[in-house]
Amino acid sequence: MNKLPVFTNVPYKLVEKNIERIVNIHIGIEIYLDNNLIEELGMNEVKELSKKLEGHGIICTVHAPYMDLSPGGFDRMIRTVSRNKLKKSVEIAHLLHAKGVVCHPGYDKWRFDGNEELWLEGSIGTWTEVLNEAKDDPPVIVENIFEEQPSTFIALFGYFKEKNLWFCFDSGHFNLFSKVPLEDWLVPLKDRIREMHLHDNHGKADDHLPIGAGTFPFRELKALLKHLSMKELIFTVEPHSETTIAQSIKNIKEFLS
Repeated sequence: MNKLPVFTNVPYKLVEKNIERIVNIHIGIEIYLDNNLIEELGMNEVKELSKKLEGHGIICTVHAPYMDLSPGGFDRMIRTVSRNKLKKSVEIAHLLHAKGVVCHPGYDKWRFDGNEELWLEGSIGTWTEVLNEAKDDPPVIVENIFEEQPSTFIALFGYFKEKNLWFCFDSGHFNLFSKVPLEDWLVPLKDRIREMHLHDNHGKADDHLPIGAGTFPFRELKALLKHLSMKELIFTVEPHSETTIAQSIKNIKEFLS
């Protein structure tokens, strides 16, 4: 199904000390940049890490900060802080030759009182600047979090037609928050899907369990992937416990076989 290796999440500070381990298990990595670290990182340090990854044949993606950020927020100052951190994430991803930079778009119906237009109005300026920073590379990839249906993504992609803006489908977040079937997400967004975060839960908490350890419909997902014949995707596991890393990688490789 895929030529790229499986990816797993690794916080930036843990990457260098785990390079040999990453090489030994033949995976790519999604490098997570937290809100405070991104302000402290120097570009020379990032360039050095990039050389080490390239020297070991490790490919990566980047996950941008998201805590407290609101790319489509009503408050201009909050949008400015969010935009600046996302733009720096793009800069770092470019230096790391990342296959993409994953970002949270920040919509949820409770904070926006269900006003998707208000969110979209705030989002346009943010993503215009982020996409200008990214240009043609790296791809900017927005991920579903609290969204109950794909309407905000459809609206965002509708505004940014022919732009370097893509979708990351997160199975765990879907399992927690979606009010519509899986097909209602994947069919309208199939031409924008660039990455999938595949993990499981029981619909009560964002447990980040290995595939098959919860209630997400992975058989249905596999059938839809085959039916939709999507282009080469990035598949990422995001274990939140050291004890589930090996099982998460094993299960996703079996799912993709």
